[in-house]
Formats: sequence, structure tokens, C-alpha cells
Amino acid sequence: MISFPEDSQDVTVEVFAVADLTGLPATGLTFSDVSVYYVRNRSVSVQIVLSALAGPSAAHTDGGFVEIDATGAPGWYRLDLPDAVLAAGANTVTVIPASVGFLFAPVRAQIGAVMSASLANEVHLCKAALVNRRVHTISTGVDEIKDDDGVSTLVTMTPQDGGDDIVEVIPS
Repeated sequence: MISFPEDSQDVTVEVFAVADLTGLPATGLTFSDVSVYYVRNRSVSVQIVLSALAGPSAAHTDGGFVEIDATGAPGWYRLDLPDAVLAAGANTVTVIPASVGFLFAPVRAQIGAVMSASLANEVHLCKAALVNRRVHTISTGVDEIKDDDGVSTLVTMTPQDGGDDIVEVIPS
């Protein structure tokens, strides 16, 4: 399952199709051959109105659909999701393409905060502190978190200018 932050905009996914009788990659499908619905958790299905994209590298268009490359990537199609698919208010969504005579793999996605590696390290540090019953003190102006022995450095933090009067602290 892939993950997207809630309220993501201009998201493009790739979908894969095979011919239902042969199992060979489906080539030559256009937006008018395909219907796509999405289902957010605890909701009814909603149809995505499809339109043709000029090509695989065209600008994002909600509902845009195009074959990526019939020779180099047979069976793969680009689908531009409308912003409503990943809007706040649900934590999962399934995108379901369909076409007569062809089988598409559905796209399952988690909607919500996507944890970065640095955030994952901070969560791990917090878990370790709880499991080991240790107290880790962080005060203004410090650039590292030390173990409860006061000597061992657990994480070094590097402040960076995040723009708009925001200072980001990135653990390393």
C-alpha cells in the first residue's frame, strides 16, 4: 500500500492492465475505454471523469489518462487523481480502474501523515525512552539529545532555515 499526506494535490499514479483472456499486458487503451472509481473508507464509490492527456509527461489534469509506452512499458498507464481522492476525512482509498476484456490492478493508498526517516528516528528514540524508563531532556538552545548518563549523545540536531520564519530541526 502506498501512502500520501492528506489533502495531497496533483497526484499521479500508474496503473497496470492485462488482457483477461491471455494475461498479456494491455496496450492501446484510451480514456474512453476505461472507467475509474475510487472508494474512501466507509464511503460509497465515486466515478472519476476521465480525459485524454497529451502524453505521459503532460501537465497534471484531474482525471487525465494516457498509455505510458506500449513498447517500453506495455500495460502501464498514467492516471491523474482528482484532489478529492486524497482529501482529509478518510484514512484509506482504493482506486479501481476497469475496462471490458481487461483486468487492472487496483491502487490502495493510505491517506495521512507520511513519516520521514528523521521522524521515524525520533519516534524510535521516544519508544526507547519509554521502554528503558529513561528521561531525555531537551532544552532550548541545545543541539543534541544525551542519554540519561549525561555523556552519551543519542541524536545530534542541525537547525536549518525552513523559510517563512520557521526553523527546522533535523535529527542526524
